[in-house]
Amino acid sequence: MTENKNNNEEIRVVFRGSYEDTPENKTVTVEEGILEIAENAFRDFSCLEEVILPKSLEKISACAFAGCKNLRRVEMKNGLLEIGDEAFSSCSSLTGINIPDTVKRIGEGAFEACVALTHLKISESVYMIGSNAFAFCFNLTDVTIPDSCVLVEFGAFSSCFALEAIKLSANMGLIDDNTFEGCRSLKIVDLPIRLKKIGRGAFRGCTSLGSLILPVGTEVIGFDAFSGCTSLSRIALPRGMRELEDLDVFGGCDSLELISFGGSEEAWRMLTRGMALTVSRTDLSVGTPKIIFMDIKDEI
Repeated sequence: MTENKNNNEEIRVVFRGSYEDTPENKTVTVEEGILEIAENAFRDFSCLEEVILPKSLEKISACAFAGCKNLRRVEMKNGLLEIGDEAFSSCSSLTGINIPDTVKRIGEGAFEACVALTHLKISESVYMIGSNAFAFCFNLTDVTIPDSCVLVEFGAFSSCFALEAIKLSANMGLIDDNTFEGCRSLKIVDLPIRLKKIGRGAFRGCTSLGSLILPVGTEVIGFDAFSGCTSLSRIALPRGMRELEDLDVFGGCDSLELISFGGSEEAWRMLTRGMALTVSRTDLSVGTPKIIFMDIKDEI
């Protein structure tokens, strides 16, 4: 069913769903000319297994396919601009998704709890990924965030238990709060060269992360950013670091032995407010990592 409606003098065609949730409609092909899938259009359809979307489609609205537990395949085409909030959340049989090259925004919780998702290709046009967009995608193993993306909101990949490698957009200045919290298989992180801040709890509980070198422009590490990273043995902090929100930022980092700091010992004392940086381990003991001062001078 289609509907013409006048909105700011523009006529849009909105697909509101003319299908019933029956075995006969396990495959749905949305007709050409449809510009938008309305909110909740197919929500909780248990028989739906495959959706083929038209070239004309520009927007998939909030919760359009949320809870379609047997949806296995979605064919999206170039022309799509936005995937709305929770559009495919809890589609527990969806194993792979290719985001078309025209998509600009992936909404909050768009693919949250798609527990079978193993393959994800994010297009080079995406500039924003909403909070919790891929949270609880337990079987997702690796992700590349294209350089077109400037913002990945909080919790976007939290509790992706199988995620082993992540390459972040070079143009991200912020790793937001809890972005990778609970990614217990994460070993490889390719950090953005323009990174300024790592938010609170960003890597909390990433128990497989062994070492990390922060880019030279990184200035702030938020509260609990690396807490519970029990395999983290060494980390390099740049000389321009100006704030550790809490000195227990490495709490529960049982293996942390070495911190390389690009600045001087005096600069380190200013950063830590003159206090010793210690690590409270999970066995309740306290460790003191070795600090190496690189004292890197500005290039002449």
